[in-house]
Amino acid sequence: MSCSTNGDKLPSQKAHDWRHTRIAAPHHTVAPFFADEFGRAVHVRGVNLCGQSKLPTRPVSVSTHLAPGPAAFFNHRDVSFVGRPFPLADATEHFARLRSWGLTFVRLLVTWEALEHDGPGIYDEEFIDYLVAILDVAERYGIKCFIDPHQDTWSRFSGGSGAPGWTFEVAGMDVTAFQSVGAAHVHNFNESVTNPHMFWPTNYAKLACATMFTLFFGGLIFAPSTKYKNTNIGTFLQDAYIACYTHLAMRLRHCRAVVGFEFMNEPHYGYIGLMNVERFDPMVFFHFGSFPSALQSFALGAGLAVDVDYYVKSWPVPTRRGGSRILNAEKRSAWLNYGDCIWKRHGVWEITETGTARILKPNYFTVHPDTQKPIDFYQDCYMPLVRRYKAAIQSVRSDFLVFVEPIPNEDPPVFSIIDREEQNYVYAPHWYDLKALMTKNFDERITFDVQALSKGTKNVLGSMYFGLSGAEKNYTGQIKNIVASGRNVVGDRPILMGECGIPMDINEKKAFETGDYRTHNKFLDTANMLNFTLWNYNPGNDNTHGDHWNGEDFSIFSPNPYVPAARNSVVSLRQSRAGTPSPTRTTKNLKPTLPLSKLSIDLNAASADNFDESSDRTNTNNGNLDDTKNKNNNDSNSGSRETERAVHYPDHVPSSPFEITSLSFSDKNHHHLSLSAVSPLEGDPAHRHHHDGGRALDAVVRPYAAKIAGVPVCSKFSLVNLVYTMEFTTVYDPDSPALVDLISTLGKYAWNDNVENDGNDHIGSLRLRYITEVFIPSFHYKFDYEEEEKVEEDGDDSNGSSNGSDLLQQRSPFEIKVEVSDGEWKYNQEQQTLVWHYDPRFRNDKNICRGGIVRHRLTISPPPLLGGKTAEENRGGIWGAVVGFFAEMYGL
Repeated sequence: MSCSTNGDKLPSQKAHDWRHTRIAAPHHTVAPFFADEFGRAVHVRGVNLCGQSKLPTRPVSVSTHLAPGPAAFFNHRDVSFVGRPFPLADATEHFARLRSWGLTFVRLLVTWEALEHDGPGIYDEEFIDYLVAILDVAERYGIKCFIDPHQDTWSRFSGGSGAPGWTFEVAGMDVTAFQSVGAAHVHNFNESVTNPHMFWPTNYAKLACATMFTLFFGGLIFAPSTKYKNTNIGTFLQDAYIACYTHLAMRLRHCRAVVGFEFMNEPHYGYIGLMNVERFDPMVFFHFGSFPSALQSFALGAGLAVDVDYYVKSWPVPTRRGGSRILNAEKRSAWLNYGDCIWKRHGVWEITETGTARILKPNYFTVHPDTQKPIDFYQDCYMPLVRRYKAAIQSVRSDFLVFVEPIPNEDPPVFSIIDREEQNYVYAPHWYDLKALMTKNFDERITFDVQALSKGTKNVLGSMYFGLSGAEKNYTGQIKNIVASGRNVVGDRPILMGECGIPMDINEKKAFETGDYRTHNKFLDTANMLNFTLWNYNPGNDNTHGDHWNGEDFSIFSPNPYVPAARNSVVSLRQSRAGTPSPTRTTKNLKPTLPLSKLSIDLNAASADNFDESSDRTNTNNGNLDDTKNKNNNDSNSGSRETERAVHYPDHVPSSPFEITSLSFSDKNHHHLSLSAVSPLEGDPAHRHHHDGGRALDAVVRPYAAKIAGVPVCSKFSLVNLVYTMEFTTVYDPDSPALVDLISTLGKYAWNDNVENDGNDHIGSLRLRYITEVFIPSFHYKFDYEEEEKVEEDGDDSNGSSNGSDLLQQRSPFEIKVEVSDGEWKYNQEQQTLVWHYDPRFRNDKNICRGGIVRHRLTISPPPLLGGKTAEENRGGIWGAVVGFFAEMYGL
């Protein structure tokens, strides 16, 4: 066994690079993982890109805390989403950062509105051209994407995101009246009132959203007489939706970065299955603020003023009734034809002679009118549409994966026998701690099993978990339940947690001031063996308005954290960004390991292929380093030793320790331990570093086996001691066709011998079956010594040769400690990749179990560092020093 920093005979790509990997989802897969063309289990990790893609970029960039005016907001046909998720010019920066973090599987948000805002069948080809260009860059960085037709509460105009405005019009609804009649809570028009945390989910029970979902999934069943252009409204909406994303699939069919399409983000049943139109179940629908029943919503939409209940936060239940309010005092109607409610037309309710609403068919949404049997949303409405969508998408490219998810916090749809045999289905549920979501608070003292509560358990005490260990048990149990229930009803197929994450602004945004994300790290330190795409990576995030959508702030990246605050100067912030020198602070304990002026790079020379995402300096910087050294020598000759050792600090509070990438801390022996990698991002003219703006990266960036030569059974990573352990199993079967083929091909040759293969890759393919590729993030495992040249006490150097640039005399990487049960491994730090292979031709009796099952185990740990301390102790000391220094400096 050996370790190589050069990585000879390693695969040419990184473990987390998917350029040359075909990701498939066979129906009898190594669940819950994907598979590659060599039969290896594929483990993917990535992000949602991104929350701000829910909003257009022009004619105005409508962040939901802004009220652009009714004329601009409701002009829903003349919009554009070009520039979402980020401008094309910034694509290399963001994809390089994601690759350096190992987050190379992307859920790319593309709303229906972004594609078809101008009207039915009119597609925004300019936006699609932009997507093609973005995906081309993603491919160059080894990133795979799947398209997410994202929606929240149906549409921007019903308080969320997703569908075009014209979908309401074809159903006869007036989007301009929704706010007045209580048909939707639209954050853009509530800025004068403090928006409660997470108010937007209440829209699922309001008239606009609930009606549209009912029509979309069940129009033929529940609104058979409602038509648009002689077609049932439900059929028309479904046909338009499928045609839109099929058109996108056609345009993207040659994009190698695209692996598939999701059916819909967080679908909802609207009124379908509603047992009582005069009351919503509080365990299913989040009651908050003004909360009309379905019948009251019908009346409000028809132009009646109604007294509705108002809910406030409470304990131990989330909310309680706090009174009532009169809504729609001006008696507007939510329908283009005043008062012409679809549900009134279908005889569900009526207006009495006294001007009040009366229910006529209380079971209208629970019984199928044709069969008179209880309605089953999944089987009667959801799965038939999913099958149509899957067939349309895969008619374009048969290997496109189709991702399907359940209604949030509910059981998954039951796949039929035929569905279970279908290839390339992926089950993609979501998971959040809803208490932390709603309250934006996580104090480690108490968490709740929201799954049990949402399913109606009466044992509230049994659903409570105490302490950090209780939270870990709670979260792990919930995730296991999601996976187990999915496999039970969906079958043995890949499972991807399509969304999971934590509000970054929990606990009154304290982490934004201190840079201390330990609470977030503890929250996120869970899903070690899951495929997931974190919610979310948002280049438009800032510390004031978060993700700029309905008060959410989930982004693991915030490029503009320095927002004006009471303790900071707006003027100095702008000056700093404009290039005006910031105030300096001199210290004898803090020294720049690499002055920022040394970090300039040749943008023309940068490329996705030669970019070194883990090294502290790029090979293209030699000339710039020399230039900087000469410059510093000249500064030294001017006689200012203190100037040479000065460190420049911006006039603002850092958002995280990772902004401070040019600093290191020395011990008594003049050794320096780098806080983080400081190589500039490729293609970034500002020379910003990988981890700048990163949030909770200790937990977000973690090692994982991306391609596994067997069945994964264990994957653990400890933030306490940075030890990573993974295990997988294989079956020793000397008669298996694959092993017979390998033996006949390689014969007596050793594993690494060069064997003639008649010009084909058969031998290479055979070997790849038995190779496991592991992502080893330099964020956790790269620790560099920097030998400091001794400086004279008087600080005067007559030759001018001792200055800040001479702090970097020698630098040598610590080699990680690797232990394997069998086989051989090689480690390439530059590629952040460890390759581990075993030779299946030889039986290893000490690892073999009953039934010929062989367990293979890998353990990675950091070596002891300075003074005999562990790597974690040294990292903790650095972290504490960073936070302590800025706390002292800014009086925190």
